[in-house]
Amino acid sequence: MRWRLLTAAWMLAILVGSLLPPGLGGRGGPGWHLLGYGVLVVLMATWQPPLASASLAWAYGALMEGLQWLVRYRDAQVEDLVANAAAVVVGLLIWAVVMRRRR
Repeated sequence: MRWRLLTAAWMLAILVGSLLPPGLGGRGGPGWHLLGYGVLVVLMATWQPPLASASLAWAYGALMEGLQWLVRYRDAQVEDLVANAAAVVVGLLIWAVVMRRRR
């Protein structure tokens, strides 16, 4: 239950960060995508299968891009979808290394 709550809180943080105007703290860039979606997939993988976690994390990123398209001070970019996918892969690799070391 604890991991699900952390996941929900992290998703809320991504939502807020994705929709804030740039002057109020909304930021972009590959580093933020790596942090946001890399951590998200790791959190999700604590309570569901890793591949399902990856799919859901990337889909959530796609949803955020769609929401940004609707907000006039933000814009949706294909490059961000690619950055989200890369972040999910990195997160899964980190998850796999951690799980392997636990065995």
